[in-house]
Amino acid sequence: MDVSLKEKKSVALSSVIASFFLTAGKLAVGILTGSLGILSEAAHSAMDFGAALITYFAVRVSDKPADKDHHYGHAKVENFSALIESVLLFVTCAWIIKEAVDRLFFKSEHFEINIWSFLVIIISIVVDFSRSRALNRAAKKHKSQALEADALHFSSDILSSLVVLVGLVFAKFGIMYADPLAALAVAVIVIIASWRLAKRTIDALLDTAPAGLDRQIANEVMETPGISGVHKVRLRQSGGKVQGDLHIVMERNISFVDGHKIATEVEQNLAHHSNDIVVHFEPEDDWDLVKEKISEMTDKVRGILSRHHSPFHGLEVSQGPGGLIISIHVVLPKEISVLEARKRCDILENDIRRELAEADIHLRIEPCDGFCPECIDNCPKNQE
Repeated sequence: MDVSLKEKKSVALSSVIASFFLTAGKLAVGILTGSLGILSEAAHSAMDFGAALITYFAVRVSDKPADKDHHYGHAKVENFSALIESVLLFVTCAWIIKEAVDRLFFKSEHFEINIWSFLVIIISIVVDFSRSRALNRAAKKHKSQALEADALHFSSDILSSLVVLVGLVFAKFGIMYADPLAALAVAVIVIIASWRLAKRTIDALLDTAPAGLDRQIANEVMETPGISGVHKVRLRQSGGKVQGDLHIVMERNISFVDGHKIATEVEQNLAHHSNDIVVHFEPEDDWDLVKEKISEMTDKVRGILSRHHSPFHGLEVSQGPGGLIISIHVVLPKEISVLEARKRCDILENDIRRELAEADIHLRIEPCDGFCPECIDNCPKNQE
């Protein structure tokens, strides 16, 4: 068995066992004492137990190799399991909120507080802390979203258990409404944690590209000798893995064999990101069309800046993974306010975007000292 899979299964199974005993203990004490805070914690732990089971089976399946029905492997199982865990937590919170509101406004519940009430919560905090640390370490090491989701469950348990503990202390001194208030606080904590987890898992299931990674990869690829361009960088998250492909443009005098070697070198250089990024290579002849477009866009931007009477320097138009990238240093009078400078740049950016809707625009603002060596030739006032 693969060492990575063995370690993930081991930490996931230990979470199943821990959550089972925590659920059983909280449920027993909650029924005996009638505390909604403890019962809400028992319901929370019960959902954690179900989630831990899902995680355990997910990590067993996710590392299976690709087959005839799953060409990209089974890593998405981890993302799907994390989504199910989020839904289970939302359902739990709905029940907790309903019961807490009933006890606060519609019915009065008296419950007993004894040593077991405090003991089960304290033990829960200790176990949750230990499990969350172990799961977090394994999640980061193996980039497993399923284990990360499980760690999030145990981390939220620590916070919610602390809230319940405070509620029990107040209830011990006769402030009985502290118990349902503690239950409501638990629900809020769990809802926030669940929403964050659900958003990440939905992004992964919808193949949302990891933020900023496409540009980072494009910049790394451009450092490889013999490559004159990179485009069509497409990435997605699958479980703890990144999958995707990209196109590199090579100098036209490179042989096919050498081109294949360069493409292989790029794939090896990107291995620290993922071993599942496919590199396609093209001749520079196709890149000439892109360079013509860059030249045309540069002239258009210069024309827009001239209409706005905006001195500038450092104008760069380049091909990025998602389209053209425009970078400009806009020089503004030093006596204007920051608010006015922002307004002027917004107007300029909107004007550029109307003509070049597909471009990614980056404006940098600098104060003008009168005659800037970098932008004097690009100042419409100096050209009049």
